[in-house]
Amino acid sequence: MKNVALWILMGVATLCVSSDGFAQVRQPVGYYVMQEVGSQNVKDNKLASPVFSGIVIRQRWASINPAPGVYNWTFLDQQVLRARRLGKSYILAIYTGNNAPLWLGVPLFKSAPLPWDSTMLSAHGRMVAALGQRYAGDGNLAGVELSGPTRGPSGSLEMHLAEGLTRYPGYSPERVALSWMTCVDQYGSAFRNCALISDGGVAPGGQNASITQAVFDYLAQNYPLQAHFSHCALKASTPENAVHHAIIVQMARRGFGVGFEMIGPSVAGVDGQNGPIARFGGTFDQAATIANRAGARWLKIYQGDEFNAMSP
Repeated sequence: MKNVALWILMGVATLCVSSDGFAQVRQPVGYYVMQEVGSQNVKDNKLASPVFSGIVIRQRWASINPAPGVYNWTFLDQQVLRARRLGKSYILAIYTGNNAPLWLGVPLFKSAPLPWDSTMLSAHGRMVAALGQRYAGDGNLAGVELSGPTRGPSGSLEMHLAEGLTRYPGYSPERVALSWMTCVDQYGSAFRNCALISDGGVAPGGQNASITQAVFDYLAQNYPLQAHFSHCALKASTPENAVHHAIIVQMARRGFGVGFEMIGPSVAGVDGQNGPIARFGGTFDQAATIANRAGARWLKIYQGDEFNAMSP
């Protein structure tokens, strides 16, 4: 673990020296503990651990925007204040797709609005603007994850397409990519001083990540000082030549910030830590080594791995 931590710190230090502009952009560094969406399952004494640089605060679009023009910031405010009180930075993640508010009244495909639906995209832009107005100026905000035309029913922030979408009337790769680019600009306008984090994924799918790469390139070209790239499936057995991983490594080699989300905890436990441990495929150290080789500057991990993340 010590080598991973050194890589993370050295990578940020080098980049800050090479760009005055980058030094003014808040960036995630180190380990961020994952918390349940819309629920405080990470207790104060856990979050206070020196292992964690911060916390990933997650909430659903429908929960913060229950009616047109109406916003409920209660949960986010509570978590932001808690992070500040404990001296932690945080990453914001608002889940869209099948977590979009039903009042949008738009056609759904596999429980989520169509990626190119103009009503959804416009409402999403208003939500992002309101989110930025409330939190963008907070010095503890290290980054915000890019939401938008995500799929259902998985509820993730990755660009994977819902099964069957490519056969839906009106679908085209260009249309989906442009929808994501619209949302990139929404975040770029609302959040000017923190990392903009894309969770990647392989779209349109299989071995073809042309949609994902087009969005990556757009984010990198238009927001080079803020662009961060990630995937949400790091584990001890991640194939380093797999498309979803290789495209992140390439962005790191181009000089952009990258990080990863663990696919789950590497150990069993309670309070949202437990899961199918066999899915992790090995030890926490093995997964961290893969992240290190990829040039990761930060990792999103589960609270059960607090002690595994400690340097020996």
